[in-house]
Amino acid sequence: HDQWLSEGFSQYFAALYASSFRGDDVFQGVLRRMRRWAINESDQGPVSLGYRVGHIKDDGRAFRAIVYNKGAMVLHMLRQLVGDDAFFSGLRRFYLSSRFRKVGTEDFRFAMQEASGQDLERYFERWIYSTALPKAAFSWRTETGPDGPRALLHVEQTGAVFDFPVLVTLTYADGHATDVVVPVHEASVEFPVALAGPLKSAAVSNRDVALAVWR
Repeated sequence: HDQWLSEGFSQYFAALYASSFRGDDVFQGVLRRMRRWAINESDQGPVSLGYRVGHIKDDGRAFRAIVYNKGAMVLHMLRQLVGDDAFFSGLRRFYLSSRFRKVGTEDFRFAMQEASGQDLERYFERWIYSTALPKAAFSWRTETGPDGPRALLHVEQTGAVFDFPVLVTLTYADGHATDVVVPVHEASVEFPVALAGPLKSAAVSNRDVALAVWR
């Protein structure tokens, strides 16, 4: 049931290795492929099913897509939600407390909760123990806030509420662009971002790899 703790981890750290030695473009390409596989096969079973995924149909692709790729993407989304410091601190905490003994998904969750200070029960419930994917829509508007112009980035979920990050690209009137991560924890989220100038557009980034289905 906890096979993803070895295979999903190895898959994600292989991608991080590629990022360090081959650059971010290669890393993003690996993430996009893993995302596509994970979404296409998500209904074949939860990550927690382990080697049983695809067993009845003798479908090795489903097993690799769920345990390896979806498991890796769960780690990447978690990293975006809690931030690099908490993510890698939680990994070290998990490793040091787990050496030479049998551990499971809940041990990993507790380690990440202690490092991040966040309640991650629903995150793991949705992404590890369920086959569903979040369905969401994105919109935006600008306004003048107390500290100047800002963009209000809005994400609306339908159905079950998931916790996941959304990478949004802000494109300014002068042509330059920047990405911001919008943490989504509710059915409806409005995330304010201070603007550096007139905004031309805002959209879910083509580099966004969260396992959300956009409508």
